[in-house]
Amino acid sequence: MSTRRQPRRRTWVIWLADDRAAGIGLLLAAVAALAWANWPSSGYQHFWTSRHELLHLSLREWVNQGVLTAFFAVVGLEIRREVISGELRTLRRAAIPVGAALAGMAVPAGLYAAVVAGGPGARAWGIPTATDVAFAVAALALVGRVGARARMFLLTLAVADDLVAIVVLVAVYNQGVKVAWLLGGAGSLAVLVALWWTRARIGPIRVASAVAAWWSMLHAGVEASVVGVALGAWGPRRRSDGGGPNPKVRLWEARLQPVVNGVVLPVFALANIGIALTGRIFADAPAERIFFAVVAARVLGKPAGILTGTAIARRVTHRRDQPRMTRRILLGTGAVAGIGFTVPLLIIAAALPVGPEASAATAGLLAGSVLSVVTAAVAVRLRLRAPSAGAGTKGEQPVKRRG
Repeated sequence: MSTRRQPRRRTWVIWLADDRAAGIGLLLAAVAALAWANWPSSGYQHFWTSRHELLHLSLREWVNQGVLTAFFAVVGLEIRREVISGELRTLRRAAIPVGAALAGMAVPAGLYAAVVAGGPGARAWGIPTATDVAFAVAALALVGRVGARARMFLLTLAVADDLVAIVVLVAVYNQGVKVAWLLGGAGSLAVLVALWWTRARIGPIRVASAVAAWWSMLHAGVEASVVGVALGAWGPRRRSDGGGPNPKVRLWEARLQPVVNGVVLPVFALANIGIALTGRIFADAPAERIFFAVVAARVLGKPAGILTGTAIARRVTHRRDQPRMTRRILLGTGAVAGIGFTVPLLIIAAALPVGPEASAATAGLLAGSVLSVVTAAVAVRLRLRAPSAGAGTKGEQPVKRRG
């Protein structure tokens, strides 16, 4: 009996670690959140926003500030892996995806600011900047076979995007940071990193240091993303035998990824995406303007910025053969980068008051993400019918039409 159950558990763990599992989990949770929020007398908002005695946080804040730390730890591990042995290990290799990521954030932010034009919600220019790597990679896999280079380009771009987005989240949208608590949190992180690097086998002290760091950062007014990324980026010892990827980093990714994909991200989506889809979302002009600003920035600004940043980086570095993707595949990759929920929802909570403006921004994320997937699918399918001159280069095999 036990011999049959063990392989099944392993199969589920492997499946949950896949990017597509994260995308499916997010999608199902988003649908469930919308259905819950729009069910008559469902009490969705009351359930998630009622404050509890412990730390005086609501259940939604516990999810955003506590549970989501595991997600950011995985982001930190991904950043570290790319810096050590991936596309970010040298400036020359990193130039193209990092340039694409920076332009892919600057153009949507500028487009959002232009549409809002200094009105209410202007401070929320960070909403359309960040890419949700799990959903974007899953969507890229679902829209068509685009080749390994496109997937690696998107992963590296999204890692750089996440890093900059977290800096923006902490630097721009954290108000009234308490220095004493901040120093306490930094000290706790320093103790934890020292214990990890010296390989001291003192588990309780490691756990206590991590909890103390999170507690201090929470009281300092700093997002949980800082603690999570720090735990991932400066966790297990750096060195590995043979100069390859750190086996400790791979081990922790393998442990955390199924939990993040199967539990953390769906719970986060369930707690934050539920909005009442009524005409009251666009009850005033500012809310309507914010909605269209988010949609335009996501659907148009993201791919335009990524295409522009890639072209500039190629010209500056003279690496015009990396990555070898057709323009339509690059457009499809840039389009799926318009999908974003995790960091954008945190920015909405920090930059917009609860009400029509925040609901309109969330609705804009949903609409923009759906349209981004449609745009990517159209771009990839057009490639199947009429391949450009660069099709068939190394790393991209001609794709047969499905069905």
